[in-house]
Amino acid sequence: MKKIILITAVFLALVSCEKQTDWKLQSTRNSLLIVDGMITNEMKAHSIKLSFPVSQLNATPGVASGANVNISDGDSTHHLTEQPQGSGIYYTSSDFVGHVGRYYTLLINYKNNIYTAKTTMMPGYFFPLLQYAQNKNNNLYHITSVANAYNAQRYAMYEILLDWSNVAGYQTSNPDSCKARLLYYTLPTVDVSEVFSPEIEKISFPFGTKITERRYSMTLEYAQFIRALLSETNWQGGLFDSAHSNLPTNISTGGAGFFAACAVTSIKDSVH
Repeated sequence: MKKIILITAVFLALVSCEKQTDWKLQSTRNSLLIVDGMITNEMKAHSIKLSFPVSQLNATPGVASGANVNISDGDSTHHLTEQPQGSGIYYTSSDFVGHVGRYYTLLINYKNNIYTAKTTMMPGYFFPLLQYAQNKNNNLYHITSVANAYNAQRYAMYEILLDWSNVAGYQTSNPDSCKARLLYYTLPTVDVSEVFSPEIEKISFPFGTKITERRYSMTLEYAQFIRALLSETNWQGGLFDSAHSNLPTNISTGGAGFFAACAVTSIKDSVH
């Protein structure tokens, strides 16, 4: 009886110590400049997107329009043009080509604030085409394997483009509904949150689908950025979530995001 009374007294003492507190949180505008840009060894107009963080889920980010953006390779400087005006997206000329082994510097002048980033382009490598198999419940196909998720030296992003808009039976469908873009990664680490990550949507496609598989070479720094990004997005919600943290970046003080240079190798095939 005395033991019960003692436990009750302790419980009442703990409860009586509770006090409601209203925290006054101050909301301040985040002035970080978010840089999202990549150049490759392909001859085309490459883009750099400049924006600002959002404070609410699904909010539209503000754009950094009117900036002066340049990319230098040590021998020459390439000026980027905002297109269209007010979009915050800046393009190189259409004949710009990156080169393996060169070092590139991104220089941004926005409202008299200077932001820089440096990177290099790693060599590209040829690779075997992805593997696919027929579904058990219909005549469609699905991807079974793309690339190893881990490699200690060669890191890469694989972009898979599927197009079955010209396959018989789909030619009258909306072309956008007959295409898919998938991304896979080979990274320098194996993470438990990746192994036990939530299931993603499985894309099924018919016989005759055109497949374009593109491999983007990555520096270790870019691979670490992608790993951290996946930990905050695709790998969250599984059995082993990782602790939230800021993403690494190669943008100087006041900026976030990443400026990358990637060598691209590609394979084209069709489901047959």
